[in-house]
Amino acid sequence: MKRVWFGPKRFGWGASPASWEGWAVTGVFIVAMLLTGNLLRDVSWVWALMLAEIAIFFVVVILTYDKNARTHV
Repeated sequence: MKRVWFGPKRFGWGASPASWEGWAVTGVFIVAMLLTGNLLRDVSWVWALMLAEIAIFFVVVILTYDKNARTHV
């Protein structure tokens, strides 16, 4: 059985970190977005880099999401 990094949110739609690996990936994503936005502010293709970062984050979430988990509502 694989260890899941992300699971369903307690309320609403989406995923939330379910392990330290999920929190680490989320933290790296936030830092990458902040650094990209601040350091490359004057670069014309910064939006493309940020879209690539978002796509990579979504792929990681999808690959490590627990599809069989249920919310605790």
